[in-house]
Amino acid sequence: MAADFKIISTGVNNRTMQLEKASATVIEAGDLVTLDANGLAIKAVAASTQVAFTEAGAWDGETTIDIIVDDNLVLSGTWDAVYAEAQRGTEVDLVGTTTLLIDVLTSTTDVLKILPSTDAGTVGATTDIRVTINKPLI
Repeated sequence: MAADFKIISTGVNNRTMQLEKASATVIEAGDLVTLDANGLAIKAVAASTQVAFTEAGAWDGETTIDIIVDDNLVLSGTWDAVYAEAQRGTEVDLVGTTTLLIDVLTSTTDVLKILPSTDAGTVGATTDIRVTINKPLI
């Protein structure tokens, strides 16, 4: 299965930490992660208000997961619509459950921010849209 997000570049500090997760919870490499009501790591959902990125993931039977919480981390993801230049620098949400997409049409939780630069995306495309984590899980 393809990763929801992939790293394009990292920050100087590249802050990492380890979170606890339920043994049966599976979080794949490339997923965004948040905390559930019990403080355990889960795959982020559309309603997530803070997120982090996992490069390695964690599988059934594992009780911890390593995450990257650096807000300088640039990720590449997929839109739920086509990209337009006017979206550069905007704050956006997530949409989906199994596969998370960048939600172009909603700005409620604003967990991601589209890069303001010319390499933020290709006009008319839905893939390889560049974002940073706007509300990191810290």
